[in-house]
Amino acid sequence: MVNDAVEDPQADQPAEPRLSDVGLIGALARLLNDHQKKVVKPVVDAPKVPLIKGYVEGGQSDLIIRVGDDVIGRYKVNLAQPKVVVDEDNEAALNEYADSHGGIEVIIRRNPTWEASLLTYAKYDEDTGQIIDTRNGEVVRGLKYEKGGNPTGNLTWTWEQGEVGKKRLMRLYQEGALNDLLKEKPELMAGPRPTAEDAQH
Repeated sequence: MVNDAVEDPQADQPAEPRLSDVGLIGALARLLNDHQKKVVKPVVDAPKVPLIKGYVEGGQSDLIIRVGDDVIGRYKVNLAQPKVVVDEDNEAALNEYADSHGGIEVIIRRNPTWEASLLTYAKYDEDTGQIIDTRNGEVVRGLKYEKGGNPTGNLTWTWEQGEVGKKRLMRLYQEGALNDLLKEKPELMAGPRPTAEDAQH
């Protein structure tokens, strides 16, 4: 005789969600994703222009974001690194160098692969102001040296101690601690948004 006390192991398992529900959630995710692109993305990018302007005008390259004593994270203005590049005002000289070193293609242009390799091995000689091909020690005319240090137009954002900054900001956001700051951005405020009817009362 089968023991009636033994429970059916499948009885406790939740039913699979209906495909239509999964599809509805997927549609909502698409809507929220579109909303994020249109509304949230410009707010995410808003610090870029003033931070880069601040760097150009005053040299400030970092901005630490705090709420009270809690560090949330930091922005850093990305700076161009020094590098050797093709001198567009003197490409004829580089073409001569390319011609004598197998860097010219039949279509009479520099081989892009050869050029990329040359730029990898080309180094700026601080003493002479010339660019040297470190593979053979020859001076390469038609290249120039660009000093780094100018803003690249991009920023790097780093959360404070990884997840710590995220958790702090989410807690403060959910507590409504940022609501005064977000008055101009009601779409970002936590909790239910006032309706047109609420505004009339």
